[in-house]
Amino acid sequence: MDWRPVTISVLVILAIGLALYFFTTQKPIEVPDFSKEGNLIKDNPGLTPGVWYLSYESSGAPALAKKLQFDAQSKCGAVGELKTCDQLFSQGQQARVEGVENGDTIQIQTLTFIESPETGTTIRLYYYNPSKDQGPGGAQCSKNGLVSVERVIPKTTTPLTESIKLLLRGEISPDEKAQGITSEFPLDGVTLTSASIQNGVAILTFSDPQNKTGGGSCRVAVLWAQIEATAKQFGTVNSVRFLPEELFQP
Repeated sequence: MDWRPVTISVLVILAIGLALYFFTTQKPIEVPDFSKEGNLIKDNPGLTPGVWYLSYESSGAPALAKKLQFDAQSKCGAVGELKTCDQLFSQGQQARVEGVENGDTIQIQTLTFIESPETGTTIRLYYYNPSKDQGPGGAQCSKNGLVSVERVIPKTTTPLTESIKLLLRGEISPDEKAQGITSEFPLDGVTLTSASIQNGVAILTFSDPQNKTGGGSCRVAVLWAQIEATAKQFGTVNSVRFLPEELFQP
């Protein structure tokens, strides 16, 4: 008996079976629809503890944070040195993330470091909670209502400048808002143009082409207090001076 036709038939069946197994068990490669540069952050207020996020800016919108999700196919590292992700990142580390966006989560395909890993700097921003500053007639618009929140920024030689700029962006997480924390920042057109420390005095110069820093005495007092407290967290700052001096006046 000639067994060759039987052998060929068996081989064909095995080949078809292996092909079906391969195509039904292999995870399809999804086309990336997300590609952004930003900073890697973890355990910031309002974010899921123990999970890495990419914090990045989008034109015309406050900074955004997307949760990073890794699998066995995710690759991380410096340019030309991508390998399986071990998630040993540094707070504030800059990176480009490419992957598939699903709501507030990014399924990582590649995470490429923009610069060498370095430890970020933890700073405090001061916002306002009116429920902590109640008195006759309601909120007293005093420093008693100030509430500090922690943020992590990349290593910098100008932490005062970067802290005030971040405060002006008025980025409050949903969790912080749920606690009653508020801010009138951002204010249209208001920017910090320079910051310096001279003999313990932080001199902060602002641009306010639309006169947004004026208004009622209560509102102005809170705006002033937020900036002053944020600046005075640094040991070399004893007092704060605003320029031009007509800014932040009731």
